[in-house]
Amino acid sequence: MFNRCLLLVVATVALTACKDESKKVVQLPTVAVSRGDINVRVQATGVVEPIDPVDIKSKAGGTVVQEPVEVGSVVKAGALLAQIDPRDVRNMFEQAMADDVVSAMSLDKAMRDRARKDSLLKYKVISQSSYDSTKTIVAAAVSDMISKRATLDIRRQGLEDATVRSPIGGTIVNRPVTQGQVVTAATAANGGTTLMSIADLGRVRMRVTIDEVEMGNIRVGLPASVSVDAFRDRTFEGVLEKIEPQAVVTQGVTFFPVMVSISNKEGLLMPGMNGEVTVNAADLKNVVQVPIDAIRATNELAPVARMFSVPVDTLSNQLRRDLVSVEGKTGIPGRYAVVELPNNTYEMRLVRLGPSDLKVVQVLDGLKEGDKVLSLGAVLANRPEVPPKLQIAANMQRGATTQAGEVASTKPASKSAGSKTAKP
Repeated sequence: MFNRCLLLVVATVALTACKDESKKVVQLPTVAVSRGDINVRVQATGVVEPIDPVDIKSKAGGTVVQEPVEVGSVVKAGALLAQIDPRDVRNMFEQAMADDVVSAMSLDKAMRDRARKDSLLKYKVISQSSYDSTKTIVAAAVSDMISKRATLDIRRQGLEDATVRSPIGGTIVNRPVTQGQVVTAATAANGGTTLMSIADLGRVRMRVTIDEVEMGNIRVGLPASVSVDAFRDRTFEGVLEKIEPQAVVTQGVTFFPVMVSISNKEGLLMPGMNGEVTVNAADLKNVVQVPIDAIRATNELAPVARMFSVPVDTLSNQLRRDLVSVEGKTGIPGRYAVVELPNNTYEMRLVRLGPSDLKVVQVLDGLKEGDKVLSLGAVLANRPEVPPKLQIAANMQRGATTQAGEVASTKPASKSAGSKTAKP
């Protein structure tokens, strides 16, 4: 009986020891901060379009009697594009020429009369008032001739406008009007019938939209490569030409339109082709980097709170006011990583980041090579039964004073340095 009781006690002690052993703090999955190269590339899809196409209109209205170009025709500057029926404008021009001849002859007659009356006035054959009327006739003749010359110039321009020539060298990309169609004159900037559109396809552009999270990685002048579905085994070189300041929102996601100009000397790229743009944002060599999964914003405290069994409100109340939303005001989120310390505890540490290739991100401050940071994505699937201890670095604690956008300290904070331990 005694032996049976002894065995029972021993078994109970052993079971308790095993249970306590199973409740020991386990080591969380971490990744080491290392050095390496980061090739930052920003990709987007878009459609090829011509650069600044010119809409061709005629200042003369009438029937199109000649149109020697088709869509796709390559023309030089000054080439004939269309001929509007010139009969009406030619008749008006010839009438203006006749009026000009008459006005010139009238002026000549008035001038001869004045010369004759100059002699008569000298010998006092005519009165001064009669001579003054002659001067009035001459002034009227001069005025009439100037008016007729202006009308003649307008009619000449109208006749020239009936012949439409190309203002630039390029390719006809659109031609909605055909020969025999009646068109209206372009008397205003937005008036008149568009005969055709012409563009220089030696250089085209692709309009794409970039997600707002990528905007910090791009700038005007960056090189880009373009691939289109029609030429899968070939890439075309381009340059980021323009970033439009007004965002567009599509299905709740904010994008910014971006223009990439592409050299097209061979004429292979045609307007309307679909393709993909890859912007070479940066090529960083031998920089401190960390997997992007190890970084979170200070307004994303749920993964850490769950892993260390600390209420989110408790963590939020211990962070600086400028990092979190406090008292109805929205803070500017910082970025943090959870670093494993030598004593098997962990520390939230503020970091400053550089460009990212969406796999790893450059660390500018807050971490150093060799630090072990918690893989925050992995810890959610492997939550330990006994959570380890978590402390907050001094530069993140409420009441810490730092310059905006800078990390106060890159060294692990200790209790003597004012670090706080978030208790479960």
